[in-house]
Amino acid sequence: MTNMEIRALENRGPTATVWTESYDGKTHYGDVFRALTPALFIVAIAASLLVAIL
Repeated sequence: MTNMEIRALENRGPTATVWTESYDGKTHYGDVFRALTPALFIVAIAASLLVAIL
């Protein structure tokens, strides 16, 4: 990245970055569970393989 590109990014101002979605104050447990399901599945398989080795 050149100095001109860095200066352009630094001087673009706060109006360039806009977060359009807002936090609604709720925890969406279904979405959290759906995101964690593959990880829990992998951990369960790894644990079962470790138990099978013993």
